[in-house]
Parts: sequence; structure tokens; C-alpha cells
Amino acid sequence: MKQRISREDDTLAAPRLYSGVETAPRRAATGEEESVEAPAPREPSCKRQVLAERYELLCLIGIGGMGNVYRARDVELDEIVAVKAIRRELSSMPGVLERFRREVRLSRRVTHPNVARVFDIGEHGGEKFLTMEYVDGESLAAILGREGPLRIDRAVEIARAVCAGLAAAHRAGVIHRDLKPDNVLIAKDGRVLLTDFGIARAIQQGDGGQTLGATLGTPAYMAPEQVEGRESIDGRADIYALGAMLYEIFTGERAWLGDGPFAVAAARLMADPPDPRRRRVDLPDAFARLVLKCMARSRDDRFATADLVAAELSSLTQPSPPRSLSVRPPPPREADASPVLSTPLGDKVVAVLPFRNQGPADDEYLADELTDDLIDTLSMRRGLKVRPRGVVARWKGVDQDPREIGRELGVQVVVGGSVRRRGGAVRINARLISVADGFQLWARHLDRAEGEVLRLNDEVAQAVAEALMTDQAAAPARDVPSDPVALDLYLRARHEYRQFWPPRLRRAIALYGEALARCPGDPMILAGDALARSRLWFFTDDGGEEAIHAAERAVAGAPDLADARLALASVRLQAGDSVAAVRELKKALALSPGFAEAHSLLGTVLLEVSAVNEGRREIEIARALDPDAPLARQSLGRALALLGRWAEADAVLGPTQPGDSTNVSGAGVRLALWSGDVERAQGLAAILATVQGRNDLSSALVHIIVHREMPPRPEFMQLEQLCRAGTRRRAFVHQLDAEIAGYLGREDEVIVAMSRSVEEGLIDLLWIERCPLLEAGRADPRYPALRAEVSRRADVILQAYREG
Repeated sequence: MKQRISREDDTLAAPRLYSGVETAPRRAATGEEESVEAPAPREPSCKRQVLAERYELLCLIGIGGMGNVYRARDVELDEIVAVKAIRRELSSMPGVLERFRREVRLSRRVTHPNVARVFDIGEHGGEKFLTMEYVDGESLAAILGREGPLRIDRAVEIARAVCAGLAAAHRAGVIHRDLKPDNVLIAKDGRVLLTDFGIARAIQQGDGGQTLGATLGTPAYMAPEQVEGRESIDGRADIYALGAMLYEIFTGERAWLGDGPFAVAAARLMADPPDPRRRRVDLPDAFARLVLKCMARSRDDRFATADLVAAELSSLTQPSPPRSLSVRPPPPREADASPVLSTPLGDKVVAVLPFRNQGPADDEYLADELTDDLIDTLSMRRGLKVRPRGVVARWKGVDQDPREIGRELGVQVVVGGSVRRRGGAVRINARLISVADGFQLWARHLDRAEGEVLRLNDEVAQAVAEALMTDQAAAPARDVPSDPVALDLYLRARHEYRQFWPPRLRRAIALYGEALARCPGDPMILAGDALARSRLWFFTDDGGEEAIHAAERAVAGAPDLADARLALASVRLQAGDSVAAVRELKKALALSPGFAEAHSLLGTVLLEVSAVNEGRREIEIARALDPDAPLARQSLGRALALLGRWAEADAVLGPTQPGDSTNVSGAGVRLALWSGDVERAQGLAAILATVQGRNDLSSALVHIIVHREMPPRPEFMQLEQLCRAGTRRRAFVHQLDAEIAGYLGREDEVIVAMSRSVEEGLIDLLWIERCPLLEAGRADPRYPALRAEVSRRADVILQAYREG
């Protein structure tokens, strides 16, 4: 059921948070710590920042060079306005506030339907802000970025409205100085409005036209006299910017392109403006001449007023030809926030700080899993970029201002919170804080029964989406286990699964088994169980049939569950059906594009079939989403080494530390074997003793590298004993056989092991072509047929990946 959002305290100030929680627990009026023992279900409270006791922040619209832009409610007049915060480094500059006041006074003289109104300057907690008219629409920049060059009739309609707004401003003695598509708004009712009048002038330092060390204005649209820093700037500078904007509207490209802002700005001093007909051959000559006259280097050669531009536009015929194939697509643009725009402007970057456990130490896993789940849930929202768990994990338990953490992470907003379980209920406290100005968009206190904890996270994710003006459509409700004990077992099992290696996987499977005993057939639990069993199946000979059965049941019960699709892909891959695995991975990513584990597994397969560029792209996506994504680092390091790029491989894998079982038990040992690096192997041998769930196979390989002989305990190397596992494991074991034979100089055995690996379904084309220990095998006359068969399989897999 959808919950109401109520406001408890309009004047709530942004608190100082540490690791996403308050510095002290909430206390009741008695001074005792507030109890959450078995609370009665209640509606979630929502506290929003209220600036200057008047403007209640409702959501973050966008982030621009001056600061954040918010949609707000004027509680005194009960009207919606836009609030544009002014970056403190700007507002603290000598004389800037006085210039802002002067420009606001000038801007308020302009009353015209095509000019967005500026209301006032305010202050809250030392932060300065502007209040402005709020427009429900989007910027011309967003439209051009989405649609490219516009039809001529539509372009003329917009341009005439811009001229009307400029003419009204110029008559009032106001020059824009920073006219560009970002500052032209198109309301949903079709109205065209200009905004940000006088802002550039207000932050000007001195008379030289310098703004924070940069030339005043936006380089792509600046008139030559602005580039030169002349003191006498008049309305013809806005005419030039209008011409540059028309060039972009007609062609989809900016007139002046370059490698940096100064190069772009200086280009117009050295050359006449480019003819838009070179980019759009169907543009009528009259419109091209109008653009070129607006952009004339000498302001005396331009239209004298905006009214004259409008009159010229009205006199021209306005055909609506189809878009020419010769028009180039628009270049990528960086979003810039308008102060009154309601449509989201580009992705917003968010960090979810590790939730703090305020309950017993045994509940630490609950805080960890809720943090990870919220990161995953937010990653699926369009318009949000979420820092992965591996990046934020180092701030767990760290007492530091979240704004400082946010600046270090390079994010715009921070989600922080705490979780406490007691008496069959769970409380989540969550807050959303803007990094730039410290404003709190909301704070929520939610109490639910234990069985509702994942739905609690869904509510928090929905609130974040609404507060950041991103994908606001409510996500479908998750079908979570109805039994609270089963849900808790599921969370515990998932926590164990993330630890990766067999001892923890067995614990995860046992916990999943207990959960399934309480909720038989639950798709989430079945999918988790199948993933754990599939991973264990590769490392050991355990659970193959059970893994396949669990994955198939999970997909049958929830075909739209990405975890279920990943589970089925994983077991299909282990069973040797790589084509089916790739198709399931594509389905998983279609359902959840931010699914790091699915990107990682797909990238691993693509690298093996020698689709290096595509495989690396998938791996890099996985690493960007989650630096701890299983096998992503190993897969990329292994591929780079096979390509002979050893330094890059080492950089990807990074230094192996005590306890780092991933490098020791995976690519680290293989790279030491391929390169014959005895010193590296000796270092790995020392570290192996620190690895939980010590890997005997890795120990055996290290012994071979160091001593160039089989280990004294031959059962370690009875690799055929491990071949009861999935087909993929059997092919892998024979790969190791071939590498060991090559390393020990047993040349006749290399091709035999390679043949057995191919018989077991080998798809690793990159390995069979590139592994440095297989030279003897590649010289054997049987090799071409083996390579041809692996290449054929690789082609079929690539066809499945690229189809559709």
C-alpha cells in the first residue's frame, strides 16, 4: 500500500551526520533513548529542509555551475517556486552579493511572457539563494540533445519568442550576456522563456570580464567583444549569442568547436563564423544569411536589435522540409541546470553510505545487506549514477561529515541512515543530503515488521527518485518472502554468498535451504540458492543437479526477476551450454541494466571467445558498478596477460595482500605460471596461509612453479577427480593439465590435454591461441582442427550475443 508522506517539522535544519546517521540516538522527552521495541505500524514521517522559514525544498531539479536548483514550496503564499543556491565560493567573493542584488533589481524590471521572473535573494545558514519562477517544462538544450536539429518552422517559432524576450529586456536596460540553449526553457504549454538574466554580470570580477578565473560567459556563444574583455557590452552581444544558438538549432552542432574553452572563444577572433549550410545542405539561403549576420565579427555588422531579427524571421518563408540525411547528429553535451526547469537535467550522482547497525552486533549483516540492496535498487533507476558498494565500504563505521565524504566521492547527494531491529520490528532512519550546500531534501523514519525490510528499501529508493526528479514511476512491488524468518535467512545467506569461496558458499546454501523449508518455491530464495550452488559447483563437485533445478524453478516462478535469469545463465554456463547462458544474461541485463554480476559473467564469456573489445566493455561496466564484482578483475587481468599486456594485467589485478583469496586462488597464480615468475609464486605461497578456506589447487600450482615438479601429495593433482563437476569445470581442469605439461617441458602431453579440453566443450579461443605455455601444442598438426572447433563455438556464442 502506498504510504502518505507527512511533514513533521518545517524548520528542520540539516544535521551533521556521521557515516549516514545522527551523532546521537533519538531521545524521547524523558531523556531516555527512544525504544523501537514492537512499535505499532505507522505512516513514515518525512522532514524536509525549509529555507529562511519560508521555502520548503521538494526536490533537486539539477546541478549547474552556480549551484543546485530546487523545486520548492513557498509556505507563506502556498506557491511553487524555483530556488537556486549560490555556491559559497561565489557568494563569499567581495562585492558579488551586492552585484547580485543589483542584477536582481534590474531583472525584476523585465515583465514579459517570454522572460522567467526573478523574485528575491535569500539566506539560510550562511548559504545564499535566489528564488525564481518555476516552469514545468524542459530546456532547449535538452530538446536539442534528444532530437538534434529542429524543423525550420519550429526553430523559427522558438527564435521569435527568444527575440521577444530579449527585446523586452534590452528596452529595460538589461543585457543577458550568457544566452545559450540551457537558458531557454520550453514549458509544457508551449511557452518559451529566457532565464538567468544578469547572472553572469553579477559574478563578474572587476571590469575585465573574468569569472572565477574564466572568461565571462559561455565560450561557445560569446561575442568577440566579450572574448576581448571590452567594457562596453551592449545588446548586440546577445544578438551574436542568438545567432550561435540558431546555428545549433538548425544544424544540431555548435558553430565553434575546439579542445578547450579558451580555444573555442578565441576562434571567432581569427575567422568568420562558419556557414550553417556546410552542416545542413537543405537549409534555405535566407536563414543561413540571417545566422551569419547575427554572428558577424564586428557588432556594427549585426542586427542592431532583437526586434529586427524577429522582423526578418517573420518575412522569410517557413517551409518544413524533411530532415536531411546530410545533417550530422548533435555532439554529446553536458547538462547545465536552469533555475526554473522541472525536467531532470542529466544523471545525478549518488552515494549510499553504509547504514549503521544500532542493534545487537549479530545484526551487522542486516545493515550491510540493506545498504547493498539500496545501492542495487537505486542503480536500476534511470537518471541516477550510484557509487558502488566497494567504493563506499571504506566509510563503514567512520565518523566523518557526509558532505566531506560526498566531495571525496565526487557525488552530488548522499543517502545516509541507520537500522535497528527489536521485538519483531525494524526501524530505518534515512536522510538525503546535498553535498554542495548541505541542504537536507528529506529525512524519514520508517517502522515496519521484520518481513517488510526490503519493501522499506523500496520506499526509500522511491523517495530518493522523487526528491532528485529522476525516474519517478513507482517500481513494481517486489515479491519478497512473506515469512519474516525466511526473509531473514535469505539476507543472511546472501551475506555469506558475497564472501565468494566454498566454505561461505556452503553456509549460504544451508541458510537458503532453511528459508526454502519455510517458503517452498519462493523465486528470490530459489534464485539465491541456485547462484550459490552454481558457484560451488564450479569449485567442487557439489550441487550441480540441485543448482539446475533451483534456477529453472526460479525462472518459472518469476521470469522477470533478474537474479533468476542470472542463476539460470550461471548453471547453463557450468553445464556447457554457453549460448543459452549468453541469452539468459542478456535477459537479466534487459531487466536490470545495473546488474554488475551479470555484466561480469557476460564479459568473462566474451573475453574467452576473443571478443576483446566487447568483453572488456562489459567488464569495465561491472567494475564501475561494483569494484568487488566477482571475477571481473580476474577475467580482465587474465585476458590482458594472454594478449601480452603484462603491465596492464598487473595494474588491473593490483597488489595481492594477505587474505586476498581472489588473486591468490585465481588469476594471480595463473599469471605466475604463464610467465614462470618464481618470485611472484613464492610471495603467493606465503599469502596462501592467510586465505580462509585455503585452495589446495592453488597451493599445488604454486609448488609446481617454484620447484618445477609435481607436489609431494599427488592427490592434489589428480585433477580428473574434480571432473565430476560441470562441463565447464572439466574443460578448465584439462586447460590446467596442458599448462602444467607445457611448464614442465612435457611437450607430448600438451596437445593431449588440449584435445581433452576441447572434447569437454572448451570455448576459450583466446587461451588456445595465446597462452604462452601451449607453443608445443600449437606446433602439433592436430592443433588446427582443435582451434577451428573452438572458433566455431565462439562464433555461435557471439552470434547469440549480437542477435536482436
